[in-house]
Amino acid sequence: MIAFLYPICVYSQIDDNIDINIDSSDIAFAFDRAVIELYYNNYPSNFERISIEQNYYRSFTDDELEALLNDSLIARRIAIMNVNSPFEYRYNKDVKQWIKYYLRHRQFLGRIIGLSELYFPIFEETFSKYDIPLELKYLAVVESALNPKAKSRAGAMGLWQFMYRTGLLYDLNVTSYVDDRCDPYKSTEAAARHMRDLYDIYNDWALVLAAYNAGAGRINRAVLNSGGKTNYWEILPYLPKETRNYVPAFIAISYIMTYYKELNITPSPPKFKDVEIDTVTIRYSTSLKAISDFFNISYEDLKFLNPQFIKDVVPSTKHQMYCIRIPRKYRMLFYSKEQEFYDSLLVKRDKVDTSYSSSVKSETPPASNVIYHKVQKGQTLSSIASKYRVTVSDIKKWNNLKSNMIYVGQKLKIYTNTPAKSPTSTSSSTTASTSSEKSSQSQTSSSSNVTTKTQNITHIVKSGETLSGIANKYGVTITDIKKWNNLTSDKIVVGQKLIINPTQKSISSSGNKVHMVKSGETLSSIALKYNTTVNEIMKKNNLKSTKIVVGQKLIIP
Repeated sequence: MIAFLYPICVYSQIDDNIDINIDSSDIAFAFDRAVIELYYNNYPSNFERISIEQNYYRSFTDDELEALLNDSLIARRIAIMNVNSPFEYRYNKDVKQWIKYYLRHRQFLGRIIGLSELYFPIFEETFSKYDIPLELKYLAVVESALNPKAKSRAGAMGLWQFMYRTGLLYDLNVTSYVDDRCDPYKSTEAAARHMRDLYDIYNDWALVLAAYNAGAGRINRAVLNSGGKTNYWEILPYLPKETRNYVPAFIAISYIMTYYKELNITPSPPKFKDVEIDTVTIRYSTSLKAISDFFNISYEDLKFLNPQFIKDVVPSTKHQMYCIRIPRKYRMLFYSKEQEFYDSLLVKRDKVDTSYSSSVKSETPPASNVIYHKVQKGQTLSSIASKYRVTVSDIKKWNNLKSNMIYVGQKLKIYTNTPAKSPTSTSSSTTASTSSEKSSQSQTSSSSNVTTKTQNITHIVKSGETLSGIANKYGVTITDIKKWNNLTSDKIVVGQKLIINPTQKSISSSGNKVHMVKSGETLSSIALKYNTTVNEIMKKNNLKSTKIVVGQKLIIP
């Protein structure tokens, strides 16, 4: 069988059509640059320590290299690859030159093969959805050496090397803080869509790769100049010089990644595999460093898992939340301490907001009222702090608490700017009095819930503040503030007093998004689209498995 297949993958008649010069190739330059950044600069701590001085991680000697470049052996192996893939693999002297080039990077290939354990499952799941040959996952090695922060001389970024304008066509947004082209999940989705679009045009996977590299316009001209031929190997002489290198380079790296064990290349195991990572949603603007410090997660690990945040900032707002990826073992810790983390951010922001004040710090804040909250069943310090827009630390300080442990019926002192109300309501579990009336704390009510209408806060507008910033601070919407204060525009002035009711349910946040499943979608892609997690969607919809069907309606948390 192998003997029969061997001739169909060797096309010597095309050898003279390619003037190959690997050393001056942009493909080689990009690969060299990506692996150097990967190995020496970006992720020095994200691999298990394997010394490059060790025998199995050194460069090949000339004799070893020559033995590995046996033509008949390579041709037989590529013939097998050809039978098992829709992609048309061929072997010629140009492919051999690229195999030789990549094998000279043995010390880097071990790392790249290790990284494939993290990225290839992502590629394969996405490619399967779009009916793309799984072997095209090796294209990311040619493009970026699996370095998600790789940048080309032309400005292309990420694993799949998207240029800015092409990225925008496939929903890869770029801001001062976030570059979706560096997001392994979003960029892979975009690459799959792009390849599927190209295949719908050319119906030839080798031409898809050529168009991915050179652009559809150049491929169309090559087809036209060839007299209308539509096979990559037939229009090869009419392609740009750089693009003639592209498919041979892809075949070479596919061969090495498929037969790395036979080529005596030892993978350097990555610190994480795909199954060891989980996704969490960040609700307020913060930084990877702040998350690292609070949850005691390695800062290097967070940067490695979230290369899309180009300046360390996670710019989440109420209207645009971002997900980050963390080691799965920290998932429960994150959710158990999430509110406490946001409280710590609030404390820091409050310190900044009041830094201009000349008032002396006091254990008792300059609030007009003190409220005594009676702890109800199921409540925690975090939920109570959120209810009154204060922090857990404040409540512990005001009540001399040494831990977060509280019990049903316990009364907690809460300082707030809420105006004191007469105890006419029968639906309050708190006793409110002015600071000057602490001694007369006999005004208690008989029921268990604070009426949201009694929780109004008066906010005095400071210099530089906007309605948007104030709304974010109190977790409400601009529409809410305008309604509560009878405002007809977003214009506010310094010193203006605004009524805020943070405990009243926001009109705009009362509903859930409903997504109708479309053809080709998975829970993973839907979760990415809405910046949530698969587990959250399954929990919200009581799903027992990840299987979904076209037309199914899903509630998005």
